[in-house]
Amino acid sequence: MPTKTSTKSASSNLSKGGKPVTRKPVEKPARSKTASAKANDAKTTGPLQARQDLDIEYFKGLLLTERARLEEEREQIRSSALDVDGALPDEGEGGEEDTADLASSMMDKEMNLSVEDEIEDLLATVDRALQKIEEGTYGICDISGEKIPQSRLEIIPWAALTVECQALSEE
Repeated sequence: MPTKTSTKSASSNLSKGGKPVTRKPVEKPARSKTASAKANDAKTTGPLQARQDLDIEYFKGLLLTERARLEEEREQIRSSALDVDGALPDEGEGGEEDTADLASSMMDKEMNLSVEDEIEDLLATVDRALQKIEEGTYGICDISGEKIPQSRLEIIPWAALTVECQALSEE
């Protein structure tokens, strides 16, 4: 049985003058890092320092005001959900109009539940910001350990990340 032999000859590795050809290594472009790898690179290893440049009481007031507003909104949604439950027709009543009313009421209830979930998430975020005030880490990015600009905290007092880290976390 015949054996396969290489079709390349040993002379193909030689230059025209008979000297061996040296090949330069090909440089490959660096791989793009994932968002989590970039975030890990940005993490600090030392303890976080309290922000002396912020009026913490001012921001605490903003957070407490937002918390109260969210709790009130949550209660309004819950009470309107109870109104929707009371407005639902009993089974076996009415015809097509009742079916349309039922569908509309159920859709309203689903929307209320979705909004209530968003409010609960935001309340948890506000509570975390209040906890960071107590810990002395308010205004410090959770990922990079850098200061969150005061202008960002003025707009979003519960911000836990710098704009750059927020963008990385959303990639």
